[in-house]
Amino acid sequence: MTDLQDRYRGTLLGLAPGDAVGTTVEFSAPGSFPPVADLVGGGPFGLEPGQWTDDTSMALCLAASLIECRGFDARDQMERYLRWHRDGYLSSTGRCFDIGNTVRTALHRFAQDPDKNPYAGSTDANSAGNGSLMRLAPVPLFYADDPAEAVRRAAESSRTTHGARTAVDACRYMAALIVGALRGASKEDLLKGPFAPAGWDWSSEPLARTLGWIGLPFAIRSNPWRIRCLHWHTRK
Repeated sequence: MTDLQDRYRGTLLGLAPGDAVGTTVEFSAPGSFPPVADLVGGGPFGLEPGQWTDDTSMALCLAASLIECRGFDARDQMERYLRWHRDGYLSSTGRCFDIGNTVRTALHRFAQDPDKNPYAGSTDANSAGNGSLMRLAPVPLFYADDPAEAVRRAAESSRTTHGARTAVDACRYMAALIVGALRGASKEDLLKGPFAPAGWDWSSEPLARTLGWIGLPFAIRSNPWRIRCLHWHTRK
């Protein structure tokens, strides 16, 4: 296996176990639980060790769409998310046992739209949750040879369920980071930010001002619903 193949596999194979580890303490306040270092299951959904949540299910839907459509098809992605929501497609339990309100609203809007516009995500700033970011990885994996396209498609991927600019631009930036990591950028370069892989320049399409903390040291305080990074804060 080449280093590049290993990075591709690690991106997705790291997502599912990480998701399965994290669900044990999902919705818990920081500092209210001991460190979790193994697959133990449980959590708010009573999952078995190794079972993943909506984070991985939606990422798998996105990956399957990119592979089977041989490219980006926003409508197909939304149809797969609907199958997950209604039928448990690619769920670890065979059913959808958790879904964020922003995703639920977007899927309902898409399902009720006679024109089936796939870009159903709310643009309200208060809806800028992490639901589109958690599933993003397949997009930069698919477009890693073209950083500009990876960043552009990351934005479109977000807009299907999360149209608020902060959510969209968080996905754009994460796509750039993943492309950089795939190409062998060092951890130091990735984290000192704002990072741009070769072939992309943020000056052409700047990130939202709410992401101005990128590259600064940060500390998580308060509760899971609010993250403060030095002088910047936003609601999850």
